[in-house]
Amino acid sequence: MSNHTGSYMLNDVIKLLNDEQVLNIIGLQKSHQVITQIVKIASKDYDCNAGEILEGHTDYLNLCYCCLSTATDLESGLCRNCRS
Repeated sequence: MSNHTGSYMLNDVIKLLNDEQVLNIIGLQKSHQVITQIVKIASKDYDCNAGEILEGHTDYLNLCYCCLSTATDLESGLCRNCRS
C-alpha cells in the first residue's frame, strides 16, 4: 500500500518551491536533479508514489513521473517510452 499522505505532502512542497521561484533560481537542470532525488528517496524508503508526488508538476519540469527522465513530449505526465 502506498503512502499517499507523504506523496501529497511532497507534491505540496514542490508547489511551494515553484511558487516561491526556488526552482527558477536553481535552474531546470538542478531542479531535475533535486526533484528526482526526492522522488527516489520517497519511493524507496517511504513507499510514496511518484505519480502523486509529481502530479501537476511534470509539464513545467519536463519530467516523466514513471521513468524520471527529462522529456518535452509528455502526455499525462508520461514520456513517449512510458506511454508505449
